[in-house]
Amino acid sequence: MVDIPQYHDFFQSVLDALKEIGGSGRNPEILKEISRQKSFSKEQIEILHGKSGGITEIDYRIGWARSYLKEYGYIQNNEVGFWSLTDKGRNEKNVDKDEIIKHYKKSKELVFGPIENIKIGQIFDSRKELSHAGLHKPLQAGIWGSDEGACSIVLSKGYEDDVDTLETIFYTGQGGRDPDTKKQISDQEFIRGNKGLMLSSNYEKPVRVIRGYQTENGPETGYRYDGLYNVKSFERVKGKSGFYICRFILISENSFKEIEDILKGTFKQEYLPPERNLATINKPKRNVKLSEKIKNIYNFRCQVCNVLLDTPYEPIAIAAHIKGLGIPHNGPDVIENMLCLCPNHHSMLDRYAFYIDPKSLQVKNLEELENRKININRKHKLNKEFLEYHYDCYRQINPKK
Repeated sequence: MVDIPQYHDFFQSVLDALKEIGGSGRNPEILKEISRQKSFSKEQIEILHGKSGGITEIDYRIGWARSYLKEYGYIQNNEVGFWSLTDKGRNEKNVDKDEIIKHYKKSKELVFGPIENIKIGQIFDSRKELSHAGLHKPLQAGIWGSDEGACSIVLSKGYEDDVDTLETIFYTGQGGRDPDTKKQISDQEFIRGNKGLMLSSNYEKPVRVIRGYQTENGPETGYRYDGLYNVKSFERVKGKSGFYICRFILISENSFKEIEDILKGTFKQEYLPPERNLATINKPKRNVKLSEKIKNIYNFRCQVCNVLLDTPYEPIAIAAHIKGLGIPHNGPDVIENMLCLCPNHHSMLDRYAFYIDPKSLQVKNLEELENRKININRKHKLNKEFLEYHYDCYRQINPKK
């Protein structure tokens, strides 16, 4: 078996290579110099990383070494694929691998909620200052998150589908964007930071929002901390360029007026209050009487599976809206737009795991209940237009089904 140095064995090699080629260079130049220094065999050079084989294993491990060195402050990259030594890196003769790894891991630990001694409206000169303050650690990525959730995002006008009305944000997830045109060139998936935001929604973890000078509602210069926002919902929809994006709807813990008052004096001179027709739903108002009525019509039994979930207090059922209330669907809170569902089928309907055929009222794409007609009581005047709307959303999210 051909042996290749581990990523941490390349820490010193990357620094030495950059010093040898004049203090800066592009990825291929760094790789060429390291290969010269290490005298890799033909077998080592030809080993590819992963099943796709789009990059060699050596190049892959050197890439990770650069990431660790950047986080430690030894190197920097002001443009994609181009690296240069910092003063710290230029003066280092023997790197401490264990210390670099320890620092990197610590830097990736997420910090949720407000940061001590940092006030809403506080402005930071650069992404580096944001990182040092602990507000948003990544120097480039817009989402700071992982499989624990997401703790912060930066708005910097990076995606064409973003909408910001100050108290409500339609935030486009990461991935699939051309760095030059800013347009989507491929689909996004619920992975990495996108998965983090999804988990923050599921577990109701608030997210710190920072607006950059690039945005209409941002400061004149730098980056401004604008407080905590809740990820109210998420979906995968087609964006303006025709590719699927992961869209998240975040709503501030403060009202529009409170935000403007707190941030007064930090906006651009040309700032105008945003159109707020999209930002009027901190919490959609629900008619409790209607919700209870639909559940009583069906005696708390799910219209999809006919299951009754009884408890010592009262049965568990949910008055589910077919066309969702509030942003982005703006469905009405009327009984014609409601179904009585168990928690499982409510969640699955909301996430487009199945749909109900608007004509036949049969359940579709739900294996154990495929083609079963939902229960309909004569007292329940269901409007099929809402089922058609839900089906259209289903087709967008499940184009191959």
